[in-house]
Amino acid sequence: MRIRLLGGLEVTSPEHRQVRFTTRKTSLLFAALVLGGRRGHRRELLSEAFWPGRSSEQARNSLRQALVDIRRSFPAGGDATVYIDGDQETVALIAGPEETDISIFDRKLEAGRTADLAVAADLYRGEVLSGEAIPDELDEWFSPYRSTYQRKALQLVERLSHALSEQGTAEESTCEGLAERLLAMDPTMEAAHRALMRIHALRGHENAALRQYEACRAFLRKHLQAEPEAETSSLAASLQSRQGSEHRRTARGVDVPSQPQVFAAPTNITIGHRLRCCRSRI
Repeated sequence: MRIRLLGGLEVTSPEHRQVRFTTRKTSLLFAALVLGGRRGHRRELLSEAFWPGRSSEQARNSLRQALVDIRRSFPAGGDATVYIDGDQETVALIAGPEETDISIFDRKLEAGRTADLAVAADLYRGEVLSGEAIPDELDEWFSPYRSTYQRKALQLVERLSHALSEQGTAEESTCEGLAERLLAMDPTMEAAHRALMRIHALRGHENAALRQYEACRAFLRKHLQAEPEAETSSLAASLQSRQGSEHRRTARGVDVPSQPQVFAAPTNITIGHRLRCCRSRI
């Protein structure tokens, strides 16, 4: 893989050297082209979004200069697997299926086998372009991509946690890591809490799983003034029932569970997004 967007922008040349573009705008333009895929973007839209306030001619000239900078690192021709293509109206970054993390992520998620899901989970190191300084005028451009891949990551952690059948596997560890990363971004993400509850239960730690539920409930009340979803509460109820049955069978059994995961509070932006989702549910 040569191009990483999940968790931050990292670009490596075919010779395995770190690629540094001339300006931050060029780096973000490169990211936009990666996200656009082979369909690309209209030059007019790119120039207006990335260089607002300039005349049409100045903005298009800035776009051409940025594309020249990108072409220096990824020239077309020969056996190039990453290069710029386009015409007078559109421009696109052509990349092979193994060159970008988002391409591999999407393909593994679609394949759906447990091993494939684990690969996708390991690739999601954070939000699209996490940690990058994105100007306010470009936040609207990248925000839909961040939301899309965050939603996919939540679907992924749910599916992978359901697929786990035995403890101590690499897939279990990968799923746990993804759940922790998601909750570090926003501790009100119920799918990630449910994944950790299932993992605790798989390890025979029902008490820890139920404490994870209580942590989820507390975060929702604190940040969203909401109660857990029916699926989360149903999972907790099934664990309580299972725990009660186990206690009746082994009255002398001692359970020493691990502690639930504790995460940093979400940002105001994330809370606002969750509040809108919560109201739509109501």
